[in-house]
Parts: sequence; C-alpha cells; structure tokens
Amino acid sequence: MGQNVKRHRQKIAATVDSIILGVVDRFIREHADYDRSKIIDEALGLWLAQEQDRQMELQFSETLSETQQQELNAWHGIQDEAARRMFSRPE
Repeated sequence: MGQNVKRHRQKIAATVDSIILGVVDRFIREHADYDRSKIIDEALGLWLAQEQDRQMELQFSETLSETQQQELNAWHGIQDEAARRMFSRPE
C-alpha cells in the first residue's frame, strides 16, 4: 500500500513572517522527521484542499440555467424510476 512514488519537486524561494518561521524551526528541532520543505508541502497541500472546497462550493451554489435545471430534473426522474424498479417486489 505505501508505494514510494517519486515526484518531481521544484525548488522555490519564499519570504515568510519571521515569527511563523521561528515556530516552524522550533517544531522541526523537536520533530526529526520534518524539515522546512515538508512543512511547506503540507501547508500547500492544505491550501490546495481548501481551494478545491471553495471552488466546489462556488460551482454548486451557482444558479442553474433553465436547460441545466431541466436536465437535472430528467436525471432525478431516471433515478426515481431505477430505485422504484430495484425496490419493487416481483408480482
């Protein structure tokens, strides 16, 4: 299960708040399995997940066009019929 996947990594330079960096460096001193790169990877991963959530919220909060609403209603009809067939008793 724990596959070792090699990913291409990019080297970056960033300017960060000195207080935050101090906290990160103290954490790293106490946790040998971490370094600044790993902290940045985790932070960017959390940012990406949050951004994906925001984008999905935007997408699903948009008002549907009349055509989209008709298509959605048609799909609901198909789902209802499939459920009715699946759960009906044979006569």
